[in-house]
Amino acid sequence: MRRRGLGLSIAVSCVIAMAVFAPVATAAPAAGTDPVLPPELVDAVARDLGLDPHQFLERADAARRLAEFTAAVGSEAITGAWLDTDGRPVVAVADGHTDTEVADAASAKGFATVASGIEIPQAVHDAVDPLVELLPFDVAPTAGPIRASSYLGGDSFLAGTPAGLGLRCSLGFNAVDPARGPVNITAGHCDPAATGSAGSTGAYPMYGSLVGSKFGSFYRTSQSPNDYALIEIDDANVGEFESNAVRVPGSGPLHVTGTVDPIVGAPVCKSGSRTGFSCGTILSTGRNVAMGEAVMDRSFSTSICALRGDSGGPIVSGTLAVGIASASNVGDQPSCEIAMVFSMLQGQRPELFATPINDVLAENPGLTVRTS
Repeated sequence: MRRRGLGLSIAVSCVIAMAVFAPVATAAPAAGTDPVLPPELVDAVARDLGLDPHQFLERADAARRLAEFTAAVGSEAITGAWLDTDGRPVVAVADGHTDTEVADAASAKGFATVASGIEIPQAVHDAVDPLVELLPFDVAPTAGPIRASSYLGGDSFLAGTPAGLGLRCSLGFNAVDPARGPVNITAGHCDPAATGSAGSTGAYPMYGSLVGSKFGSFYRTSQSPNDYALIEIDDANVGEFESNAVRVPGSGPLHVTGTVDPIVGAPVCKSGSRTGFSCGTILSTGRNVAMGEAVMDRSFSTSICALRGDSGGPIVSGTLAVGIASASNVGDQPSCEIAMVFSMLQGQRPELFATPINDVLAENPGLTVRTS
């Protein structure tokens, strides 16, 4: 079985936003084709996970079913749930008068079961709170079309001023706030005004080193206990944020179909404007991660490489939204290839910490990720 460390307090010195200064641009990149899995994602899944598209989607669906099951039976009935190294769902059943029924229900769904006497990380236990209403599969709101001018998760943007001063980050998931309309969910530490008035910071598209016209403004920013920010879209740009897709900037999109809680062992991929798609597995949940004076206390960690500029990018498992990229232990490295060698020399591996998307939705009642 798979064991993970619990509740470690980690200081991450390399938050992954990139400071920039840039001139102004006028043109937007063209949108790509629309395969089920974009070629760039297929390549990343094969390179980083050694899986083909079918295996990736199959394991992601297993994690989704496991998250749904654990939320339905409740935290008192199980002590943990994870995917093992072969992608097999495993449930640790708690001792009690319902343990036989729970084990039978798990087995009926094709899950392996283990006794609760085996030590299971509390982090896994905490990650699967019985919040059925926050699980995926709500297909509203219906996503709009992808235009040539659309902004998608993974696209590059500048959080800053019209002069081009600020932090380069990646857009996260397009969403709908019932009080504000179309919004984008990205990382809180991307907002330079996080310690002051979030409304004073604008969001501008970036095309390489060029900065385009403002498309929105930060209206809510959080760095603790969760690292996320909400960008309200300007009236003139609302049609460009109606899509439910994520991508490598300028390439083919992956359409998001729902949200899911993080499950240890689940295959995940992030899209970021600096490194595009990169993939790994969820290593742990319920992590305490220090980023300067802020502390994320419910983050999950992954074996994904991410660098400065990838902050705020979307993390998916299959076609389900899992989280927002927040911090990396190799964020300052010039490339993921060098980061891999550097971390191996230190006896470590690249690790990306993220904010669960369902936590963001729970803290903002009515907020809904766009799905199809």
